[in-house]
Amino acid sequence: MFTLNRNQGVQFAPELPVQFKPESGVQFAPEYPINIPKLISDIKDARRNHGVRIFNMSLVIPNAKKYNSTFSRFAYELDKLAYEEDVLLFISVGNFSDDSLKSLKEDFPHEDHEYPKFFYCLNTDSDSHVCEDTNICCPSESLNNISVGAIAHNLENGDYSDVTPSPIYPAYYTRKFHIDFSQAINGSKINANSRNKNLNKPDFIMEGGDLFNYNSGMQILRSTMVDAEKFYGRTCGTSLATPLLTSYAAEILSHYPNIRTQSVKAMLMNSSGYHSKSALPAYSEHSENLLKSLIGFGRPDKKKILATDNNSIAYLIEGEITLEQIISYPIYIPAYMRTNGNKLQFDLSLSYSFNPIMDNHLSYLPLHISFCLVKNLTIDQIADTNKSFHGIKNGFAWSEDHFGIDNKVFSNAQKKSYKMQPTDIINADGSIAIAVRCLAKNNFIEQLRNQQHHFSLMVNVTEIISNENANDINLFHEMMQINNYIEIENNMDIDLETEA
Repeated sequence: MFTLNRNQGVQFAPELPVQFKPESGVQFAPEYPINIPKLISDIKDARRNHGVRIFNMSLVIPNAKKYNSTFSRFAYELDKLAYEEDVLLFISVGNFSDDSLKSLKEDFPHEDHEYPKFFYCLNTDSDSHVCEDTNICCPSESLNNISVGAIAHNLENGDYSDVTPSPIYPAYYTRKFHIDFSQAINGSKINANSRNKNLNKPDFIMEGGDLFNYNSGMQILRSTMVDAEKFYGRTCGTSLATPLLTSYAAEILSHYPNIRTQSVKAMLMNSSGYHSKSALPAYSEHSENLLKSLIGFGRPDKKKILATDNNSIAYLIEGEITLEQIISYPIYIPAYMRTNGNKLQFDLSLSYSFNPIMDNHLSYLPLHISFCLVKNLTIDQIADTNKSFHGIKNGFAWSEDHFGIDNKVFSNAQKKSYKMQPTDIINADGSIAIAVRCLAKNNFIEQLRNQQHHFSLMVNVTEIISNENANDINLFHEMMQINNYIEIENNMDIDLETEA
């Protein structure tokens, strides 16, 4: 893996109240015995004194977030922590109670309790269940960190799922994103310009086993102090899916110890995918948004995170940008691609951390960074608002829209694919560029103006082979010959300067 050199209106419902005292930090009700200040202090200690940057947090406050409720204080504290300390927490989204689910299925059967309608049915006439109860739990809405849901697979060969239709499906007990742009807020529909297709939690989904058959659970190590199943046993939950993904992140940092934690997130995003809705019959009559609200970017493919084949190459860009700036990273295309009739696919994933704004849903994330695949032009030309001037073709849009900037919620995790047809490659005349721009909400421009804002952009370039190349020609080798890069494996201190 390599890094490229570069050129230069809606009010949301409040969260449930949580009591705070300045002298002691976060105070929760007695039934939630989580000492948040101590937790944060311990993470800082592990970071500063022992160099630990990846943390697994398989715990949540066991209340589902209300639809369109704002960010909790717990999530806020974890977002500040990730921003200030360059750490990354992997947070489980929580589980729907197995006793409640069993009761809904067996004691109070209702069509709205069936999978997957169980997750989303606003107008149910069920007296026993409302879909809001299946929303994620605090603090898994944290944007700088990673939240994890579960599929029903238990990591064993064969189909051991039970209550969930199939092991590849999101588990019956997993939880969905609580933001629903289709609902009215304070009696008014959310304006289309305020919506954001990138904003979603959980970020990823991993194996967590299934209910209620014992063999459908995942086998785990257990304490020798328990009364039964000493040493190992079976259970299920997002609390098991989360450390599985955490182990992926730990492996990335062990391989690339000098990269930022947001780069780890971008790498996981770039390698992730999931079955389309058409391949999941249970979701055929439901919105694509329902599936996305349960799986996020999907499941990372471990084989794709740290390796590529001869027909692809991966770049990691760890950049810095200031407000109202556009920078570009040129990518040169091998000459053989102009004549062989093959396509090129660019899979880009962006992640950046930010200093959150408390008690302001629309401005909680005040910083906007996005990217686009464009012609390799000057910065002034790329900045021209006439898309036909700098765009490769009409379908190549920016990863996130910034229009109506003060009334729009942003996302600091974006992924987009661009496919260049043979004619696009010919018209590019040997090179294209990745453009990155940075803006902010108007009330925070002065606060953010005199700062360098870090971002991580993972780029995977793949040749889609329909016509075989000569034996001595492959994309990886040819891209290595004509593009500038730094080998990250050398553990160099990467300090890229912006060219004029």
